[in-house]
Amino acid sequence: MSKFLVANYKMNGDKKFFRSINSFNKIKLKDTKLILCPPFVYLNLVKAKHFSLGAQDVSAFCDNKSTGEISAEMLKDYGVKYVIIGHSERRARGETDKLIQSKIKLAFNNGITPIVCVGEKNYNSKIEEILNQVESALVTDSEIIFAYEPVWAIGTGKLPTINKINKAVDLIKTTAKQHNRDCKVLYGGSVNKSNYKQLLTCEIDGFLVGGLSLKLNEFLDVLKGIEE
Repeated sequence: MSKFLVANYKMNGDKKFFRSINSFNKIKLKDTKLILCPPFVYLNLVKAKHFSLGAQDVSAFCDNKSTGEISAEMLKDYGVKYVIIGHSERRARGETDKLIQSKIKLAFNNGITPIVCVGEKNYNSKIEEILNQVESALVTDSEIIFAYEPVWAIGTGKLPTINKINKAVDLIKTTAKQHNRDCKVLYGGSVNKSNYKQLLTCEIDGFLVGGLSLKLNEFLDVLKGIEE
């Protein structure tokens, strides 16, 4: 079964770096869907040929009075095919499920597939904590991608157990089916060259990675490993 590898570069990189990642076009991928998500200002530098271009966010508004916002139409104009929505770093700054719903709808309306991030805050939290996040994201008839990212695992080097990840995947996919939706579920949170093979034993459809994406050689090793 094919896997996804999504790179979230967050607020990192410069012109030189984002020109350099065009080298990924030289890689002939068999089963892996590679999606690279640079900051908005560098979207024009990334020439997606053998991978897909993604964005890190999208506006929840479609009027022309939203200073500083980037609309789904603008992303579409740049050839963006995927967009990360509801990342925990944005939820922590006050993004609500209702706001995220608006972003999901506008993305779908413009032919952009949302990658919706969900995850519990604390290590000891019950996995059911993510249920409202999942249900509120199921607002269209199209297939959706979820990224299960436990907030406590992001950038900490800590990982959930295989059992907990599988439980989260099952909860997300079961909930989607109850709403007559199909979905893919990625895992994100401290994925690296040393642990990705262990994580691939989970019932996941791939990875959403942050820090790993900045280490081009290690990122390439993981990409090749997923292809094997």
